[in-house]
Amino acid sequence: MLATATDRPLTEEARRILLIDDDEEDHLLIRELVATVAGPAMEVVWARNYGEGVRHLLVEPIAACLVDYRIGGDCGITFIESMGKMGCRVPMILLTGAGDETVDLRAQQAGAAYYLDKGALSGASLERVLRYCQATVADAASIPPMDVAATGAPAADCPALGDEPGTEPASSRPAARDEGVDAAPRILLVEDDEDDFILARDLLREIFRGRLQLDWLRDWDEALAAIAEARHDVYIVDYRLGAGNGVDLVREATSLGSRAPFILLTGQGNRSIDLEAMRVGATDYLVKDEITAPLLDRSIRYAIERHRAERRLVELAQMDQLTGVANRYLFRDFLDRQIARAERHGGSVALLLIDLDRFKTINDTYGHGAGDAVLKAVAGRLGRVIRQSDLVARLGGDEFTVVMGDVTAEPFLQGAIDRLLDVLAEPVVSDGIVMEVGASIGVALYPGDATTVDALIASADLAMYTAKRQPAPAYHFYTGAMRDQANRRLALEHSLKAALEDKQLFVLYQPQAELRSGKIVGVEALLRWQHPEYGLISPSEFVPIAEENGAILRIGAWVLDEVCRQLAVWNAAGIDQLHVAINFAARQFLDDSLPEVVSATLRRHAVQTHQIEIEITESDILQQPEEVGRMLVRFGEMGLRVSLDDFGTGFSSLTHLRSFPGALIKIDRSFIANIPQSTSDAAIVRSLIGMAHDLGLRVVAEGVERPEQLRFLRAMDCDMMQGFLLSRPQPAAAIPALLRGRKGVRLLDRLPRSA
Repeated sequence: MLATATDRPLTEEARRILLIDDDEEDHLLIRELVATVAGPAMEVVWARNYGEGVRHLLVEPIAACLVDYRIGGDCGITFIESMGKMGCRVPMILLTGAGDETVDLRAQQAGAAYYLDKGALSGASLERVLRYCQATVADAASIPPMDVAATGAPAADCPALGDEPGTEPASSRPAARDEGVDAAPRILLVEDDEDDFILARDLLREIFRGRLQLDWLRDWDEALAAIAEARHDVYIVDYRLGAGNGVDLVREATSLGSRAPFILLTGQGNRSIDLEAMRVGATDYLVKDEITAPLLDRSIRYAIERHRAERRLVELAQMDQLTGVANRYLFRDFLDRQIARAERHGGSVALLLIDLDRFKTINDTYGHGAGDAVLKAVAGRLGRVIRQSDLVARLGGDEFTVVMGDVTAEPFLQGAIDRLLDVLAEPVVSDGIVMEVGASIGVALYPGDATTVDALIASADLAMYTAKRQPAPAYHFYTGAMRDQANRRLALEHSLKAALEDKQLFVLYQPQAELRSGKIVGVEALLRWQHPEYGLISPSEFVPIAEENGAILRIGAWVLDEVCRQLAVWNAAGIDQLHVAINFAARQFLDDSLPEVVSATLRRHAVQTHQIEIEITESDILQQPEEVGRMLVRFGEMGLRVSLDDFGTGFSSLTHLRSFPGALIKIDRSFIANIPQSTSDAAIVRSLIGMAHDLGLRVVAEGVERPEQLRFLRAMDCDMMQGFLLSRPQPAAAIPALLRGRKGVRLLDRLPRSA
């Protein structure tokens, strides 16, 4: 968009009219006319060519721009059209030396706000055009969301409204076509004087020839009722209407939500009435004695076009520009109205929040063009499977929503959800790329789950996050238990800030043993939280919270410092052959200062680098593979051990092994739990061990709890094991006694060394 100075608010002292005209006499005339009607409050800035005009528009606050039709070989219509394409919002008014209907029409099609004939120019007409053009721009900048029924848009099947004999009944005529500025509009004339009606009718017949679509009403109340039905393109209203007046009619109509174009007629010019008409929302003001067919034609056409421009702005403000579905503003307005309707009639409303499952991976892998193609495809599919009365909206990113009113039966809603999941499960193909998407859907119902817009959105959001924890594609209905969980999560988030200061966090250590020697060679540091109210909190519950709010950086630094402090104690006691595995969260790997923090902590406690093992889960690597990969390489260069935890639960595992040479892999406990009984899990474990050994890597089996599991792992030549069969997690003080008693070694020695 062209960043003109007019994008900033205009002050009364800095209001300027830009005149682009190469004729000095025209400049003097315009300046004199403006001075006559506006005095020093309005300044005329003169540009002798279009290029100079552009420079003024870029650097100065301009209220309106008067553009001469022809300057040398250049054309003002082309200039206006170009400025519109650049996003300039300054009203452009075309000036010509002689009235020409063809030029007038071309100017309007190019985006001109009005067209003035220099030969018929007066101070009053110039002031009126400037005021109404500026008022239109000011109104368009703050257009509120509107119900389509209140916009004054043409509609079919209009009932007859005082049809004059000889004209086609309104009820049998089609709505005006939105095909261009020359399409015959539907006009309602509100006039209580029959002679004035005949005069206006004859002028309109001259303008629109045989295509005139005119309805006539005399009564103020009947006119207001007809305007409320929004079945006409433009309303021409006489100022005098019996006991009432046209200004009050326009004011009442706009207060009821109508934003249709109104043209006010008066018997004689009155500036106070003119100003009042503009303030209440009239699009133009015409004096009956001065009306000609060209003037009335121009007033109607420009009024309708300005109204269409306002409606286009409304659509832009309410629609998502990428996908064409509603945006979050229209979504909230629609949901609010659906809830209000359900409250009045005792119905229900379903809100479905939809989050795409693999969108980030698609964006990172194939680029934003592919991501945009997915979003467009998803929006189109959602729109095809919902009812016409429902709404699809994009809330941002890869999150969509569907609002369904009049949901009276669960089977109907279930069927709708199934259809949505089916179409979202279909691959998206773009530029030869086949992309699997899938989605998770959270469902909340009014009034059962919530009674306000915000509460309903929050309930659907909780249900959606529950669905995301299930195998995709998945959906989940909101339940009260989700609110309890959310409240607990919020309480934990608040109290997590004080957990370090109040020494509620502590570390346990679970031993790891070599399978060949039976020797305990290391321990894994396991973080725990003893909450004063909720008791012992699992890391799987509070670590994700810490990652989201950033507390994981402080907590991670504390864990590292605590482990190094404990290692220093063990080293001083002669227990110097242990290494300690510390699980780092993905968020920590995005902190560029992490290597320096690790290095400084090791130096502070005089701990050797080979005694620390940096551990990260495979799923965390997938969040930021390049950044995490670079950090792991740096740790390897520092002499730190690197291990991949929960190995086998992600995808492209072989790729990860190749990316981190020398890493130790930990086979996830989910594969160990069912061996050797499960032939498929046994095959997976056998393959992982063989693949790791082929690459020169060592393997740790997690979650070993039964002797038959250990025998199988020994037979597969697994390097190390960790689990309850060896030892449960222990406080630091228990580790020396465990090593001295060689409890773990004796246990392993009692087991046969072959399966």
